[in-house]
Amino acid sequence: MARRRRRACIALFLVLLFAFGTLMGLRTLKAPDGLPALGPGLELAPFERRPEGAPAPAARAPAAPAAPPPPPPPPRTADPGGSPGPAPAEAEPAPVQSLRVYSDLHAFYYSWYGSPRREGHYIHWDHVMVPHWDPKISASYPRGRHSPPDDLGSSFYPELGPYSSRDPEVLREHMTQLKEAAIGVLVLSWYPPGMADDNGEPSDDLVPAILDTAHQYSIQNWKAVKNFCDANNLMFIPSVGPGYIDTSIRPWNNHNTRNRVNGKYYETALQAALTVRPEIVSITSFNEWHEGTQIEKAIPKKTPTRLYLDYLPHQPSLYLELTRRWAEHFIKEKEQWLM
Repeated sequence: MARRRRRACIALFLVLLFAFGTLMGLRTLKAPDGLPALGPGLELAPFERRPEGAPAPAARAPAAPAAPPPPPPPPRTADPGGSPGPAPAEAEPAPVQSLRVYSDLHAFYYSWYGSPRREGHYIHWDHVMVPHWDPKISASYPRGRHSPPDDLGSSFYPELGPYSSRDPEVLREHMTQLKEAAIGVLVLSWYPPGMADDNGEPSDDLVPAILDTAHQYSIQNWKAVKNFCDANNLMFIPSVGPGYIDTSIRPWNNHNTRNRVNGKYYETALQAALTVRPEIVSITSFNEWHEGTQIEKAIPKKTPTRLYLDYLPHQPSLYLELTRRWAEHFIKEKEQWLM
């Protein structure tokens, strides 16, 4: 009788142990503290922690499903095709001044894109598929060049379509998006005069137009903060990105892909940057479409041969919104560090 009781107790203990282990295992599947699950309709404000039991804040106006934002006005939409489109809008209203930008937040910007409307042909959007250095591996992957406008050298499709970096309307739209994201410094690099990478054309003559447009939107460039850098010896500037995927131009490089997880990858990187109390944070990138690191607006796109990645179930402005929310939190944290 005693032996039977002992066996029953042991069996009960094992059942309880199994149940406890299962519950603990399920808990590990939850999102980390401070990070939202980012499912459809959920709030995207991971950096504002609330006390236990406190009521949730009221939903922000842009998130209300009953009042979707109106479509952007035609002058701010690039025409990647051959039609001349509207003339540059010199009389366009000045950018909204109420949006604040922060010089502590930098973003890498690429000006190597071209389209038939401006250059007479596509530049960089038709990027070649780079072969692997090992011929045996390279033989297993596609070769050739992409064929815009439906087939781009990118895993995402820009809201503006395959645009030209020389289009004034595109520059204004880009500066508007940068300002929406609270980014205050543009990190622009270019080749020496007359030189370009293997897939592009010289663009050094475009630099003044980019910097002038940035200045109109209160966005600085590296020259504007040079004095600050000179006054300090070396500075650690962490750089964060929303993800990485370059298989549209390097088909063999899938092992280096970093899934965006609906914005969670970006938020985790931004939060990690805070832990080192940086003076400046840079973002890689605003518009490096080939490597899928862009925070620029992207839209769903499907063609007979391609299915592009997108930001669904969120809006094309997801990463601009996340950047601004994080930037505002970052500035508040910096004020605390300096007290």
